[in-house]
Amino acid sequence: MEKLTVKQTKWIRALHMLSACLWGGGALSLVLLHCLFVPSSGEALYGRDICLKLVDQYVVTAGALGCLLTGFIFAWKSSWGFFRFKWIITKWVINISFIIFGFTCFMPWLDRMSELSGNTGALALQTPEYLRSQLLNEISAFAVFGCLLFLVWVSVFKPWGKTSFGTQK
Repeated sequence: MEKLTVKQTKWIRALHMLSACLWGGGALSLVLLHCLFVPSSGEALYGRDICLKLVDQYVVTAGALGCLLTGFIFAWKSSWGFFRFKWIITKWVINISFIIFGFTCFMPWLDRMSELSGNTGALALQTPEYLRSQLLNEISAFAVFGCLLFLVWVSVFKPWGKTSFGTQK
């Protein structure tokens, strides 16, 4: 297997860090939109819901997929490997789980929220379906941001060693 050159490694690392910044910054933006923006009208509610949806679709998704792609390149073309270290496996599991969760749960909740607030305005806040989607979205936004902080810690401190199937003889 041909390894990455030093220059290629630096470019991939830069793209990986940029992707992580997008993902983390987008996740923090979702948390802040939920915490700091209290809509005062139906139009403001719909506007907030569209902002949440756009940040998730374009910033968070781009960051998560960028981390997945650059992580794949690192694993494939460097000595780190896919499964040689427990901390790398942790990063794979969390990254892939969040992408699946985002596409199957988080995005549909945002779609439903913006659909309801777009159709009914402030009355959406009186519907159980909207309130449920909003609550699940808020909890998830906090959880995602917390897990991203955990991933930064794992990336910096690499707390777990090699796996038994990752060692070469």
